[in-house]
Amino acid sequence: MFFATSHSDAAVWNDTIQIWRTTIDIQVVFAIDYITVDSIGVSALPAIYNSIFPLDNNQSYTALDIKHWDINRRNKFVRKLFDNYNIFGWFTSFEDNSFNEVCLFDTQTNSKCIKLIGISNCTNKKYYKDSLQRIKFILPKLFYSKTLKELNKHSAFPNDIEETYKRHKQSVNAWIKDLVERGMSKSEAKHEMISLRTRLKI
Repeated sequence: MFFATSHSDAAVWNDTIQIWRTTIDIQVVFAIDYITVDSIGVSALPAIYNSIFPLDNNQSYTALDIKHWDINRRNKFVRKLFDNYNIFGWFTSFEDNSFNEVCLFDTQTNSKCIKLIGISNCTNKKYYKDSLQRIKFILPKLFYSKTLKELNKHSAFPNDIEETYKRHKQSVNAWIKDLVERGMSKSEAKHEMISLRTRLKI
């Protein structure tokens, strides 16, 4: 089962949106390699796949090659993660974008962990909060080092991470102000501008 973290992101893919709520804490693997200066999360799924299946190693694989273009490849990958590593799902980006997704693998486990609470349409204003705010992240050092290396390429203050994020936050605040001036509530606008980069403050 694939989930977006926000209503607005889900609306990009379908006019009718299911709203689900977790009933207990769920632990999934963090599968983003690094974040770019534009808040784009580069998926780690191809790298993970290639490391688990070295005989099928293909450096040209994209996240879509792993998830969608070959269902047998995806099922083999998911089964390996579930059976051998006790991984019940992943958190990654939508095809190397600023949107995020959570994928949960096991139907039986899912029935104990999540509950359908409603059906929405793409314009419904009731569900505007991005669940990124409620997710607790335990991140590998390699993710931080790769992200900081990427951000330093575009920073006027290399290695000054606080200053780099401060400038990004100023841009985000300007975008929020613009959305409010266009008629969106401030609370909605803040959630609209949440990204993994702003959530992690990097």
